[in-house]
Amino acid sequence: MFKNRVLYACFFLSALIFTYFYGGKVPYGFLYIVILMPIISFLYTLVILIRFKYTQSIDRNFITKGDIVNFNLSIHNEDFFLYPYIKINFCGDDTIFKNQFQSKSLSLLPFKGKKYSFQLECNYRGNYEIGIKSVQFEDFFGLFRLTYKNLETKHITVYPKIVFLERFKLKTNYMSETKSVLNNRFEDMTTVSDIRKYAYGDSLKKIHWKLTAKTRNMMVKNFQSTTQTSSVIFLDLQKNPYSHEINTIIEDKVLESAISVIYYCLNSWIPLNLVYYKDEIIDTYASSPLDFDEIYKTLTTISFLEKVGLRDLLKVHLMNNINNSNVVLCTSNLSYELYNEIYNANYSGYDISIIYVSPSELTGNSDSDADTILSNLTEIGVDVYKLDISDDIKHILER
Repeated sequence: MFKNRVLYACFFLSALIFTYFYGGKVPYGFLYIVILMPIISFLYTLVILIRFKYTQSIDRNFITKGDIVNFNLSIHNEDFFLYPYIKINFCGDDTIFKNQFQSKSLSLLPFKGKKYSFQLECNYRGNYEIGIKSVQFEDFFGLFRLTYKNLETKHITVYPKIVFLERFKLKTNYMSETKSVLNNRFEDMTTVSDIRKYAYGDSLKKIHWKLTAKTRNMMVKNFQSTTQTSSVIFLDLQKNPYSHEINTIIEDKVLESAISVIYYCLNSWIPLNLVYYKDEIIDTYASSPLDFDEIYKTLTTISFLEKVGLRDLLKVHLMNNINNSNVVLCTSNLSYELYNEIYNANYSGYDISIIYVSPSELTGNSDSDADTILSNLTEIGVDVYKLDISDDIKHILER
């Protein structure tokens, strides 16, 4: 475009000099044509910008990691004149769809249209915008470029994949205590913690008869437990210092591991606390499979942008909780400061497991410090699960 403008400037200057030295109708007519050319070309392009039409659609908005979304685009010329130079830019060309969405350049004859179909493989969880980001129109002479910015992008939510674990090592005395809770042996029958709809297997003693008669739905009372949570799962949301693409892959692996452990615990009726830092310390309690969906939806869209590391989170939380429990740490960041906190917690009687996602395969650099820390953690009795990006989560966590 810059070259075209320079060329036009030279052309205009030549016409001006020609008119100045020779005068007459022909030179002046030539000069007027040169002056009017960009004006008419700009107005022509502006009309195209206003008049062009397009439609875009996706076959679904909510999918699970690994599934495919079909995106369809149609662009139309409903006028009797040519649309000469059009370039379509897409959302998502800088995210997980980087190699799947490519800009399209085209021209449209009168009363014609073009259709494009994309099959987008969604390999990582999160919320994403897809569709047209902008459409650029150039005039015949390459002097102007007008941009239409689309405000109606499509959104999809990619849910993390749930890895179904058949076993995961947790300290058995906490688990047996939990089972006692489920058998109502350690429930305060005078304190109602919440009321919910009846589920198959609920005791008739828990039915809230008055509320059942009022709502015409079987309602059940849950009583306050007198024992503590058997497991605490810490999720590290600290931002990594890598590229956006590498961070996305690492974060996805960390979340997938955490979700798999959470699903295993809740599906086994093992109560847990999910603890992470998101502007403040968030502590979410869950005790049954019915609680999983809410946690699953929250973790689908959670971002790893925090400056507070797992060391500080572990230190603050355990300082305020004196009851021993299983502690599961999910992180991609290791440091000797974190090792010291884990050592202190382990010495205090907590049964600790750490799931560490290593970025080495993506960065191409080995981390000797991380290997040393993991080795030292194993020596003090911490259950260590090291996951490379290509590792199978089920195989590693079930060992």
